[in-house]
Amino acid sequence: MLLSDLRDKKVRSLDGEALGRVHEVHCDKGRVVALMCGPGSFIERLTARKGGRRIPWEFVRKVEAKEVVVASDPPQRRPKPSASRSRQGTRRPSGQRSRR
Repeated sequence: MLLSDLRDKKVRSLDGEALGRVHEVHCDKGRVVALMCGPGSFIERLTARKGGRRIPWEFVRKVEAKEVVVASDPPQRRPKPSASRSRQGTRRPSGQRSRR
């Protein structure tokens, strides 16, 4: 099977829950490591965001002609909490301004 054969296949769990389509296949030294699926992974690929579902290859149960079946509860990437970036010191303090 070619890696391109995995792309765009539907991904579902053993329970029948639809998880999206395969958008990326991660490999390491010629071995498949993980699949990226779902609507977030397509956006992640375009914008370098980390929002897609990454399914490790160990959770893949079978690859059929039109879909990939994964374990009923594959791990989902948890988004990291974003640090609030306050821009202190960029605004003038409110109060009287000098007139010229």
